[in-house]
Amino acid sequence: MSTITKKTSILLITTLFLLISLLLSCDGGEDVGFGIFLVDSGELVLSEQHIKIYHKETHEIELNEDGIEKWNSYMTYTTIPRLAETLCGEDFLIMVEGTEAYRGRFSSYVVSTIPPGVTIVDTLFKLDSEHNAIRIDIGYPYFPSGEDPRNNPDIFSFLEEQGLLD
Repeated sequence: MSTITKKTSILLITTLFLLISLLLSCDGGEDVGFGIFLVDSGELVLSEQHIKIYHKETHEIELNEDGIEKWNSYMTYTTIPRLAETLCGEDFLIMVEGTEAYRGRFSSYVVSTIPPGVTIVDTLFKLDSEHNAIRIDIGYPYFPSGEDPRNNPDIFSFLEEQGLLD
């Protein structure tokens, strides 16, 4: 075997190994039926595996223990809550079975202006077993015309199939 062929083989094997490692490390949504993802990075914030129950009428999501832990991992402050150390201001998208359902923005009630459209405003404080829910709001303080994107039948159908819809 020539030196060039050996080098090419080693390069090919290394590239293949790196590609496989990269694919395995991505959240990518392969095993996620319902997910809230950060738009900028594609990082999975929460999935159906983190949900205890989704309340259809209020769009409140009660999180299980894993969900609470995952949510709190985005609150990096140690003592006094700081917006810059939370999800506040980040854009998110909700995916259901690999298809984008809608987009929104994480915000907080302590911000002087809540963005119009879909928001998750419970981003400032850590959750615990007693306070374990976040809510997907819309139109605060504005009320957009047209259909409410949160009432997506694909989302409700998927969550119902998983036994997570109330």
